[in-house]
Amino acid sequence: MKPPTYHEIRGPYLNKEVEETNKIVEEHKVVWNKYGCSIMMDKWTARTGKMIINVLVNSPRGSLFLESIDASDSSTDHIKMFTLFQNTIEKIGPSKVVQVVTDNASENKKAGGMIEGAYKNVYWTPCAAHCINLMFGDIFREKPFSTVFGQGVRLHSYISQRPLLLNMMRRFTMQKNLVKPGKTRFATAFLTLHSIHCQKNNLRKMVTSEEWSKSKFAKESAGKEVARIILSYSFWNNVLHALKIGGPLVKVLRLVDGEQKPPMGYLYEAMDRAK
Repeated sequence: MKPPTYHEIRGPYLNKEVEETNKIVEEHKVVWNKYGCSIMMDKWTARTGKMIINVLVNSPRGSLFLESIDASDSSTDHIKMFTLFQNTIEKIGPSKVVQVVTDNASENKKAGGMIEGAYKNVYWTPCAAHCINLMFGDIFREKPFSTVFGQGVRLHSYISQRPLLLNMMRRFTMQKNLVKPGKTRFATAFLTLHSIHCQKNNLRKMVTSEEWSKSKFAKESAGKEVARIILSYSFWNNVLHALKIGGPLVKVLRLVDGEQKPPMGYLYEAMDRAK
């Protein structure tokens, strides 16, 4: 079988794929006209420092990627975000848009209020997952949670950055690893503490074992600190306290961040139960 040439791929084959993609977009537009749609904007920063805003449109048909905007060269204040919201609404058609969904950043909140003033049928809605993540952030800024999370991060970092120690831990934890803490996702802090708590007995066995006492890690100052944390009753009591506080919120987060079913009909009841 003869493969296609470079010119065939960049010419007729590419045009064919564009036509297929346009057909999919038109199928989505039919649903937008009938049921309306939600504009979703996701702002993130790449490793290179470039700030990207992804614009998606969601409807009963599913989510469709509309465009990606490079916002690296300009500040994303509320005026510029309002302009972006407005341009996207006009591109789709104001009568078809039900809401604009963004994170809960202050510039988005102000721009959302301006959109609601400019379009009586369009609402600004903060992302539920982002709001819950901010709740986790507030929780882990308070003592003793800030202290216990810091201890958990030091414990995880010390073990994971030393291959010999990591292999030693795996022998005690039946080859299970600890969840890596995230820099921006505060919910990951809870999951990190949860994974550490699940291995409480195994971690204690490790730092009281002969293998640990004969290793170089038991003689390092950082290793001694990790051993003190693992053997500290107050650390485990604070971990358990954090899990009791954060557990109900994680259930809500999994509900709103999942894709198995639309969460709107269950969200308010889930938040009431979490209280």
